[in-house]
Amino acid sequence: MIDEGPRSQDPFAEPSRILRESDPVEIAERVGVPWDGREFRLAFMRWSLQVSHPELGFRAPDFLNNYVVKLLAVIYLARARAVPLDNRWVPYRELKDGLFYTKSFSDTVEDRLCRRFGGDLEAMRRAATELGGRVVEQGDLGVVINTFPRLPLLFILWRGDEEFEPSARILFDASATNYLNAFELRMLCGEVVGRLVNVADGRLQVPPPD
Repeated sequence: MIDEGPRSQDPFAEPSRILRESDPVEIAERVGVPWDGREFRLAFMRWSLQVSHPELGFRAPDFLNNYVVKLLAVIYLARARAVPLDNRWVPYRELKDGLFYTKSFSDTVEDRLCRRFGGDLEAMRRAATELGGRVVEQGDLGVVINTFPRLPLLFILWRGDEEFEPSARILFDASATNYLNAFELRMLCGEVVGRLVNVADGRLQVPPPD
């Protein structure tokens, strides 16, 4: 069961109301996504998520078609603003309200990333590439994965040595909470890390990109 954190018992209720009461053309212009008169086409990594209006029906590749991704897509459409990237990477604790969830984020997301890939950077490189990641010069391995539009994530891993254990960090553009709040960004990272692990372990074969 999903931890709803500060949200209501029905996390879909408020963003769904906002979307249904809004002009879809205005939503598309505000968020910066295509609208074909029936559905929004929302980029997510290398693929597209389709959200109909006003029904809010959801279509996605099977490996992305789940409760959490749909919820995040609806929240993103309801709240995102066309704010440019700040081009400054920050840790989770520096996001608005991020400090409140920092321990949970570290324990449930970053530690899982480190346990699986801290000793196998090549597996991380391959899995991230499958999800559309690009390698950057950070740590022993740095990879940027674009999730929703204007919501990149920077994954950094260090191998460790005799003195230090392997470690992993996930950084965000400083503008990230203009699109999802800290709690939702934790959910987003959990979804991406889960797919990285499943791709690396051979439990998930992703389809060709749209």
